[in-house]
Amino acid sequence: MRKEEVASLVVYLLMIALAIILGLSLVTNAMSVCRPANFNSFGFILLVIFIGLIFNILMLETLHVIGAKLGGYKITSFNVLGFCFEKREGKWKFKFKDFDGLTGETKIVPAKEKLNMKPFVWLPLFGYAAELAGGIVLYSHMMNDSSSNVRWLGVCGILFVIISSMLALYNLCPIKLDTTTDGYRLVLMAKPANVVAYNELLKAEDLANNGQEVPELRVFEEITEFTASINLFNVYRHLENNELDEAEKIIDMMLADPKKIEPYTYQRLISQKLYITILTKDMEEGRKVYDELADDKIRRFIANDLSMESIRAYLLISGILEKSQAEVKYAISRKPKAIKRTIKQRITVEEKLYEIALNKVYEAHPKWKEEEPKENIAA
Repeated sequence: MRKEEVASLVVYLLMIALAIILGLSLVTNAMSVCRPANFNSFGFILLVIFIGLIFNILMLETLHVIGAKLGGYKITSFNVLGFCFEKREGKWKFKFKDFDGLTGETKIVPAKEKLNMKPFVWLPLFGYAAELAGGIVLYSHMMNDSSSNVRWLGVCGILFVIISSMLALYNLCPIKLDTTTDGYRLVLMAKPANVVAYNELLKAEDLANNGQEVPELRVFEEITEFTASINLFNVYRHLENNELDEAEKIIDMMLADPKKIEPYTYQRLISQKLYITILTKDMEEGRKVYDELADDKIRRFIANDLSMESIRAYLLISGILEKSQAEVKYAISRKPKAIKRTIKQRITVEEKLYEIALNKVYEAHPKWKEEEPKENIAA
């Protein structure tokens, strides 16, 4: 499992644990004295949970919208649980669409020169804090007011707190999960270079979604984990256009200081570097670079990493440097799973780069191609 998947799983388990602990203590206690008359306890709780979820999900995305407006951005998409209102070519349209988030997503694009991302990520936190305080006050007041006929509102208050706390636990997580959270955005925004890079990315995505040509993105010399991911857009643009020297220059810049990026990003950049080197240089030069860059740890990573970057590099390493037909077959067998894990925008170029690598191996070893099943042979 990828690091993001493991982290997400841990957060999901914490969310469930939070719900169970608070549910068995506070809710059970409240329901013993606060259940509304003539109302089934289980049905009442389910109804409040449903209303609480819808309220919190709508509040989160609404606060994102308000925060974006305050920060100088315009809204291009408002998505709640797949129900999406999207602005394309100046018109709002409704569609069902996937989203990058736990319960929804608000997409934005810079509308002014002077921008401030902070309201976009901070307003949901303030909203959660206000709901938390309100829910606790309501619960405490109703539990202590034995004369009230609406003490069951205390149950509503604590259920809303539990729901909002579960969502906040995920949304405010400061590490990279399987979706982009406000907590992770806050970490990114701590570095000015990331803010500039993020705004560049938003502009590019908006142009692409409107079917317009995306100009080459800025190449960031100040390398962080996030600016490295932006630079990779330019790397892929050069690879797609067969501008391998230009792609290699950007890769070399990012490889200069491994401490500035996460290990798996660095290792995949090594895969990209080796792919270009073995593809374009003679075998002696390819072997030299491979020996210099790839220690035992990186070699194991490339051999086992289920990504197209590593698989096409491993094809060339196995076929050209190591001359191992068995390892070439191993790389080929892993390609279908790897392509499914590739982000949508890069599938076409990765298919092309894979075919180039495979054809180079078969040019060096024509008999291997004859022995491969037709479905495994690149066109």
